[in-house]
Amino acid sequence: MNSITPFCAVRANPEIAAKFSSESFEFYTDNSLKKILDHNPHSFLQLIKPNIIPNKGMTSIQRFRSVKKKYEFFKSKGWLLKDPSPGFYIKELCVGNNIFTGVVAAVSVLEYKKGRIKKHEQTLKSREIRFKNYLKETRFNAEPVLLAYKGQDELSKLIESIKQQKPTLNLNISELESQKLWYISSPELVQQISKLFGPVKHFYIADGHHRSASSVLLAKEDKNTSTDFFMAFLIPEQSLVLQEYNRILSSLNGLTAVAFLNKLKLKFNIKACKSFKSSQNEQGFSMYLEGQFYSLSLRSVFVDEKNPLGELDAYILEAEILKPLLGIVNPRSDKRLQYCSKKDEMAWIKQEVDNGNYAIGFGLNAPSLNQLKAIADANLTLPPKSTYIYPKLRSGMTIYEF
Repeated sequence: MNSITPFCAVRANPEIAAKFSSESFEFYTDNSLKKILDHNPHSFLQLIKPNIIPNKGMTSIQRFRSVKKKYEFFKSKGWLLKDPSPGFYIKELCVGNNIFTGVVAAVSVLEYKKGRIKKHEQTLKSREIRFKNYLKETRFNAEPVLLAYKGQDELSKLIESIKQQKPTLNLNISELESQKLWYISSPELVQQISKLFGPVKHFYIADGHHRSASSVLLAKEDKNTSTDFFMAFLIPEQSLVLQEYNRILSSLNGLTAVAFLNKLKLKFNIKACKSFKSSQNEQGFSMYLEGQFYSLSLRSVFVDEKNPLGELDAYILEAEILKPLLGIVNPRSDKRLQYCSKKDEMAWIKQEVDNGNYAIGFGLNAPSLNQLKAIADANLTLPPKSTYIYPKLRSGMTIYEF
């Protein structure tokens, strides 16, 4: 699949590089955001400040144009520099005990249209249009789409050989995170990397469904050759880390705990457990209700084995418990339902239920990589917040202009 191309990235001047890139602003607390915006004039967050703290008197288009103006200001100060020749960017992320290595490249929207870039998440049209408008006004994208592919031995060997060279950029983000970047502009190496990606038949979107869909909308509307591509971080699929998303609910939809358990028993095998850890040792997923952990497993007679979603914890929970028993018709917007990534752990859920802030919690297993691929291959989508996928990419390490 000859669908990737080198590009001239805009990157932070080495003098401010350690201060420029950021996590997605959604990951920061209000206090952390305020501290960065007040004390770090070189942060990428300064560029998108109009989106973080919107002026109510401005339209969205005016906010996006304000972002563009700030971006041009950073360039005029020499804080952002465009690489002179098209190239690929080898990036290594060390996060805790995990090391992620991949290639930053421009990927053709045509491959998305042809279905060669597989998706597993249902996007919201309103978000697609909003980000398309953002891209149209700002003319840059600073956060790559995370695309996974089936590893290629020869490609992996080439990337590892490149990593033996001195990196173009070496950043220590924190005690637990560092990043290295190798700018590859040699025509021979660029051609070799392009060729080695040729046998890759499919890419799977691991993160960035709305960003990629918005880029497709822009390409259709803009008719500019540079918008026929979007920036992506290409990573071997076996490197991905898929973690669970747990659920916690504020009510049992008018049911008593006994009545709810009796309804569950009609389709589920239920076993009381002494702890969350012991409930994990059983088949199925975990539930915490009125001071008691349980393991739940859907009886085999009710499992739809022909459906790639049929054995997925998040799908079973939604189809057999949330909607029919707890009245959660729209899991995306129902305020009775909250999602908790692994960092919250079940200890927090137990505490919240014990304190009476919530009624019930569920600890799920993350889907496997093979499950995710099978769902994408079948043109199906996962329930909302089915998995939390690493790596999470920083904004501003490489910027794609168009």
